[in-house]
Amino acid sequence: MNKILQHSFCITALFATCLALADVVPYLDPRSQGINGARELVGWQTQINKWDMCCMYGSFSITPEYTRTFKANSMTQALFGGALVGSNTTCNTDCNNNHNGNGCSTILIQGTKVKNRDANALLAENFYLPTDYSSAITFKPRVENFLVDFNYYQGLDEWVEGMYFRIHTPVTWSRWNLNYCENIVSAGTNNMDPGYFNNTYTPANALDPSVYGLQRSQLLENFEQYINGSQSITGVTGITYDPLEKARWNNCRMSKTRLAEITAAWGWNFVRRENFLFGLNVRAAAPTGNSPHGTYLFEPIVGNGHHWELGGGTNLWWTWWKSCDEDRNLTMYLDAYATHMFKSRQSRSFDLCGKPLSRYMLAMKFGTPVTNLTAGDTIPASTAPTAQFQNEFTPLANLTTIPVDVSYAVQGEAILKLAYTHCNFQFDIGYDFWGRSCAKIRKRCDCCDNGFKDNVWGLKGDAFMYGFTDDFATPTPVIGTTGIPLSATQSQATVFGGTNNFNSTTTFWNANSGVDTPSQAFNGNTATSLGLATHEIGDTDTALNQANWRQVLTSSPSPVLLTEADIDTDSARTKGYSNKVFAHLGYIWKDCECWTPYLGIGGEAEFGSHFNNCNDNCHKPCATTSSTSCNTSCHNGDSNNNCAKFALSQWGIWVKGGVSFN
Repeated sequence: MNKILQHSFCITALFATCLALADVVPYLDPRSQGINGARELVGWQTQINKWDMCCMYGSFSITPEYTRTFKANSMTQALFGGALVGSNTTCNTDCNNNHNGNGCSTILIQGTKVKNRDANALLAENFYLPTDYSSAITFKPRVENFLVDFNYYQGLDEWVEGMYFRIHTPVTWSRWNLNYCENIVSAGTNNMDPGYFNNTYTPANALDPSVYGLQRSQLLENFEQYINGSQSITGVTGITYDPLEKARWNNCRMSKTRLAEITAAWGWNFVRRENFLFGLNVRAAAPTGNSPHGTYLFEPIVGNGHHWELGGGTNLWWTWWKSCDEDRNLTMYLDAYATHMFKSRQSRSFDLCGKPLSRYMLAMKFGTPVTNLTAGDTIPASTAPTAQFQNEFTPLANLTTIPVDVSYAVQGEAILKLAYTHCNFQFDIGYDFWGRSCAKIRKRCDCCDNGFKDNVWGLKGDAFMYGFTDDFATPTPVIGTTGIPLSATQSQATVFGGTNNFNSTTTFWNANSGVDTPSQAFNGNTATSLGLATHEIGDTDTALNQANWRQVLTSSPSPVLLTEADIDTDSARTKGYSNKVFAHLGYIWKDCECWTPYLGIGGEAEFGSHFNNCNDNCHKPCATTSSTSCNTSCHNGDSNNNCAKFALSQWGIWVKGGVSFN
């Protein structure tokens, strides 16, 4: 019984850990709009792959189609994972984004000092917002496509009986809408604490109980200004606050119009009978669509991501039943193929190892020389850290959006359908399976072109980055007027919070007790050197009516800095499959001799594989350190367990018309 209880506890703990560390995919790789064997096969099947031809013949079709995704929550689950807090009834509010459905997915943005802060809320200070800011973001993403697919089939029986060539390409307009809405619960009124974001304080009297670092008006007004408006902290001299430039969210619908890709097949139907036909083909695709650039999280993609493809396929039909007058028949059709998707250069945003959504954390630049900063247990024994903050904050996505080579070992599709023909009418009903293997993502040798360099950037979390000299005299200490940059990093911080533990009853939040290898910070190791201190707004000595300043800690002997190995391309890999049902009703004008027109209408419903945090993609978490490799220790080298499973679910309706000729 004890063993059963132990096993049950372990399973429960593992499940809870998996949810808490649920991974996300920074890019949804869709099935190409040009990959639709159902749409390609229906309506003209009696006009192609004929068994009794000995001359040239052909057919040309045009198929306009409209598609739209459903199951929006599966998309937000893949994009935001453990940050989601469930559905929110405020999604019924229009909010300029047509949120009129039930149960939109929601994430929270909350500052460190929000009362009863949700553990799954993204830390507001990462977005240059005040510590008491609180809002809820609802999502209802949608992908729409309108395309016109041009198909041409040429029978080459005059050269070799059963030989054919076919080519098709869809002109595609694709519109992607993240469809998010920010509902501000509290815009926040807090000024920022001295030393947290800047190296000065107001008013000039450091002991004034109301002393602060940055004024609320210098911070952003709302989350949308950060995530979409490319805005940052203003009015500070000597310190750089970079805006978010990559992995942004667009609150408008974005669209792209391109040829998806040009796909061609050369085949030979070498088994030809009156009631049965079987053939093989070589298939290739030339990329004409676009590839991701990483500027936006939910950017429109037309085509297969700009991959060349090469492979082969098979086609057959088998007439099961035919009436005596041959006006009616029931025929089964099967088309299947598989191709290799060669590597394509793309630009994608990535997280850090074991830190989902960390691309939305703040990073800080470090370097040398180290000026007026030492660390240790005492002033005489203190030594200078190896690097010091260089007065620049930047969103991590600006650094981890890098060029990569992406390829897929195999992509395949199989279409099975039954076609019933009655005189000039024909009705098709069938099933379509599509699948794609796990992506192979490799960093390019020119990845450092984006500004990322090893051992330059560290994670901020909720660390204070400046300390002010303090002689700690009683009762009126003398505080320096300009803060000294520290060497503090928080490698264990996440997008959900820092490691200084604001709610601790034994330590002071502003003392930096949660930074890496904490050590007391001083402005030197001479007889005249002083300790460095910070102040948390609200921490006052009531008896003296003055602000309390606390000794601050910094990372020593070295801050923990990021390297290229910390960029987690592994967990960004995806695979996918979908199951589709479709139907088509058409009419063929068989009485025409040389030219045979045909026209029909059809539709489809495709059900894509869905992201499953625990069963499919619970990656092994690891600490972000400069010695960590994403491809080895971070994920134990298990490529199968570290590949997210996702494909879009969508419905579509088409009209297919064309003409055949002999």
